Amino acid sequence: MGDVIAFDDFRIDHARGELTRGGLPVAVEPQVLDLIAHLAAHPGVVLTRDDLIDAVWGGRIVSDSAISSRINAARTALGDDGTAQKYIKTIPRRGFRFEADVGARLAPATSALQGKPSIAVLPFENLSGDPEQRYFSDGITDDIITELSRYGELFVISRHSSFACRDSDQSTAEIARYLGVQYIAEGSVRRVGDRIRVTAQLIDPEAGHQLWAERYDRDVTDIFEVQDEITTVIVNTMFGQIAHLHHRRVLGKDPGTVDAYVHVLKATEHALRVAPGDNEIAKSEIAAAIAIDPEFARAHAVRALTLVNEANNFWVADQDASERLAHEAALAAIATDSRDPWAHSMLGIAVLWFKKDHAAALGAMRRGIELNPSNAYFHGLCSYVLAFCGEPREALAEIDTANRMNPLAPAVFLGFRGRALLLKRDLDAAIPILQQMVSEMPGHSNALGYCAAALVHAGRVDDAKAMVAELAAANPHYRLGALRTRLPFKNPEDVDYIVDALQAAGLPET
Repeated sequence: MGDVIAFDDFRIDHARGELTRGGLPVAVEPQVLDLIAHLAAHPGVVLTRDDLIDAVWGGRIVSDSAISSRINAARTALGDDGTAQKYIKTIPRRGFRFEADVGARLAPATSALQGKPSIAVLPFENLSGDPEQRYFSDGITDDIITELSRYGELFVISRHSSFACRDSDQSTAEIARYLGVQYIAEGSVRRVGDRIRVTAQLIDPEAGHQLWAERYDRDVTDIFEVQDEITTVIVNTMFGQIAHLHHRRVLGKDPGTVDAYVHVLKATEHALRVAPGDNEIAKSEIAAAIAIDPEFARAHAVRALTLVNEANNFWVADQDASERLAHEAALAAIATDSRDPWAHSMLGIAVLWFKKDHAAALGAMRRGIELNPSNAYFHGLCSYVLAFCGEPREALAEIDTANRMNPLAPAVFLGFRGRALLLKRDLDAAIPILQQMVSEMPGHSNALGYCAAALVHAGRVDDAKAMVAELAAANPHYRLGALRTRLPFKNPEDVDYIVDALQAAGLPET
């Protein structure tokens, strides 16, 4: 279960869910990796479709088209195709044979990818009393593994290794040590009639305690829709818990032992607080990350985020320079890894502010979502861009999606919703949300600015003046002249709606 298989310049470490070529990771879905690993473990042997179904799909009913699709994906990952069949050869009416000479099976790596939090998702237990219902509990597990694997910030053990631990009598601590992971996720599924209950928990095996647990009760109308909904919520919540806990763990590390990933982790945590002091810390951390690994796409993407923060909150005198640098950083991230969703999302925001190209901005945001559709944060960022594009209703729909995906959404999501409601001219709904954001993110200049604008339009000019006085004193660059020229609203009337209100509240021109 823990061997590493080597052939040509490929290495498969399926205990760690990793395929590399020439030492560089190859993007591959967990199930496709399991298929490659199983074929490579039997070089020169014809494996029937039934063999593959038992090994890769756990004996579930699978269509021929689904198997063909996975075989094609496996060939693509290996730089192969159905014509050359260099590695995976189709044997008509019999099955498939792995053609490469496989070298010695090596001992598994002793530690996970440096710096990244690692997790194994164990098969969810079927408590329905009906063995036929195991397809649903296995489906939930498969989906969680697949969706967590989309997060470049995590190291996720492959399905092959996780499912090999089914019904193990080992403790979670022993399984974690065997697989070399820091976290274990497990759960159960119980279906009774038209009701289904899914429980999930995240465990720290080393400490021996539960970090998070939740229960989800649903009516079953469309079983696949329910499966998708529950999976999405579990993945977003679980990822948030892991990121938060891992950040706390690395804070105390000796600076000499911190790698690029840990610097990026720290930078992201500070950048998302959207406050001047935190943003400066984030910039320092990201500079350290890039110095260690100039080819780390996520580092360049988070650098773009820090530069966008300082530009669109007007924390710096030269917003144009920050916007230009943000655009360059986002392009550098994509040049390094064109499949990094953070890179595309940051390019969308950078293009919005630097180029005021609304179509390109939305295109980049949609690409980020396409690369990781279950990540609530990318839906939230898309909502942010939609509001500037004159689509407040679409922005609200997108932030609703984000909040359904992640019930523990970050405070900045309040701003995305509040701005969209303000532009929709729904002041009764916008004001309490913007006030809450001001309370939770006092360093966020735009939180104060948009809240003050909403108060003016609601006739609460004195309250708005007090807020603007606080904003003007704290940020000498947040001025009417800068707002008029830099706010990237597609509709000029939206610019006037914000700027005129802030002028009535006493914001200085320069």
